[in-house]
Amino acid sequence: MRLPLVVIALIAGFILWDHFANDGAYSADVQRSFREASLDLPGGGGWWKPPTITVNRDAFKP
Repeated sequence: MRLPLVVIALIAGFILWDHFANDGAYSADVQRSFREASLDLPGGGGWWKPPTITVNRDAFKP
């Protein structure tokens, strides 16, 4: 039970240190790297489009 609390405390400490001591420099760098990585994914650019359903109307003609 101590290990998860230690990990949470380290993460919280890093976030506070980054915010107050470095003006968010490290977290901004992490956000930028995630944004760049998302561009490499299929449909990159981060613009998610919902799937579309199409119906072939010719199939219903007699």
